[in-house]
Amino acid sequence: MEDIIDLKQIYTTVVKNKWYVIIVFILSVTIMSIYLWFIATPIYQSKTQVLVNQTVTNQNIQAQEVQANLQLVDTYSSIVTSPRIITEVKKELKNKYSESELMQAIQVSNNSNSQILEIVVEYPDPRSTTEIANKTAEVFTKEIPKIMKVDNVTILSDSKYIDGQAPIKPHKSLMLALAAFIGVLISILIIFIQMFFDRTIKNVDELQSKLGLTLLGTVNEFSHSDSMLAEKGRNKDEERRT
Repeated sequence: MEDIIDLKQIYTTVVKNKWYVIIVFILSVTIMSIYLWFIATPIYQSKTQVLVNQTVTNQNIQAQEVQANLQLVDTYSSIVTSPRIITEVKKELKNKYSESELMQAIQVSNNSNSQILEIVVEYPDPRSTTEIANKTAEVFTKEIPKIMKVDNVTILSDSKYIDGQAPIKPHKSLMLALAAFIGVLISILIIFIQMFFDRTIKNVDELQSKLGLTLLGTVNEFSHSDSMLAEKGRNKDEERRT
């Protein structure tokens, strides 16, 4: 029964402070909206794919060649983002980007048991992502024969610029939903903290339940104006009697 009363008290307190919850909710969403539309830098993405596949002349050793190529995929992934490739990409792009910018922008991924490497570029400008992705793939295929002494990398697909391309970051709908949730959570948490530290008695029921006292009667609080009116009333009654 005490748990039910406590839950009712919590619900009542939250409802009484609903405007506080609403204000914090609106404030949280507003701050996040300002950040997303006016402060945050949109990030765009472009991809290109290269195939690691050595030319096979003997069908009997084809399976062994494929397995060897799969084992080399991890090595090739590291080579794509190595200083040698990055430096060459920077030169090919006429030093438009620094080496640190290229290192942060270029990522390499591949699916398990796949001979396909995916070069992913994320950058604030959509045209730049396409330019960097294609140039990285081009430089990589050109430099691999010099580095590994084999010619087994082929560009499968080039990255193409799409007019009006949407950024991949930040996720505005997700961020707004998160901001709304955090705003409500923070406001309710503050209300709970206020309840926890509030030791005042709100009503007669609380007085009886917390102190274990039996209520015999209540005394109403009178203001000074009420006392004056009562005094005038008594004086009038006395005058009528006399």
